[in-house]
Amino acid sequence: MVSIVIATHGESAPALLASAEMIVGKVENAHAITFLPGQGPEDLLDAYAAVVPDGEEVVFLVDLFGGSPYNAAARFVAERENADVVSGVNIPMLMEVFQGAKRSGATVESLVKKALKAGSTGVRAFKGGKAPKPAGEQPAGDVVPAAAPAGEIDPNFPRDPNETMNVVFLRIDSRLIHGQVAGSWVNHWGPQTLIAASDAAANDKLRKQLLLQVGPASARTNVLPVDKAIRVYFNPEYKGMKTMIVVESPMDALKLIEAGVKVNEVNVGGVTFKQGMTLITEAVSVDDEHVAAYKALDALGVKMTLQQVPNSQRTDMMGKLKEKGLV
Repeated sequence: MVSIVIATHGESAPALLASAEMIVGKVENAHAITFLPGQGPEDLLDAYAAVVPDGEEVVFLVDLFGGSPYNAAARFVAERENADVVSGVNIPMLMEVFQGAKRSGATVESLVKKALKAGSTGVRAFKGGKAPKPAGEQPAGDVVPAAAPAGEIDPNFPRDPNETMNVVFLRIDSRLIHGQVAGSWVNHWGPQTLIAASDAAANDKLRKQLLLQVGPASARTNVLPVDKAIRVYFNPEYKGMKTMIVVESPMDALKLIEAGVKVNEVNVGGVTFKQGMTLITEAVSVDDEHVAAYKALDALGVKMTLQQVPNSQRTDMMGKLKEKGLV
């Protein structure tokens, strides 16, 4: 296993590590090293040696090219095989490297490539556009032709259960697409397309633009009304397409499943607290309408699991509602 060392001036290294782990989950082989006023290169070398045993593969992610953490790390790796240093550490870089380090067969070379790519493509401007995607990658945008019908579903439109997308993951998340979704879950499931199924987001030009901007490079990102997402699911043109769907509420999840969308289970990831709601975990709140939808999903035999990121604890949703006295 390749160790990851984050080294920065001041106290930003522990904060970067904590922020990245909030998104991708706990990372066992990651270490944060601080470089404080009054310390010198030898202090850094000692700190590096304390967390990286002799012979262990390691990638250093440091803040400034040519700064003391970088220079000490360069000295440290110069005499070692399978070790390297990358400067310009940021959250997108950490997310990609952490995900890559968890995979069997991860190497220093592969992690360095991920760090360099993610560190640069993660730098974007909202009004100035985003960094161009590497050649060969498909642009974000609707997977359905613009002329495809939207609005209320005609109950008689063709629905062949053998001519559908392959939904590998359905998540309930008020934020739809954000770091945990685009960074953790997409990397975990590897979908070809990511659909945010939300009437509110699809009809809000600014919000839709923001969601498309933060969509992962590895999957086509789509923001569709729920009815249109159902039509796309049953479109034979997309038969077998490995798909991940994110909805804002259990009511939308219920609408998809009642329409015939097949899923193995529903992941309850995050529902923002609002006045009148009950907080059942630090990330999930419910009101009466939510509870009714969860009960309806349960009656349909749908398994529902509370889980933030792929390597975090899994909790049965109905069990949690019973524990809180809500069902």
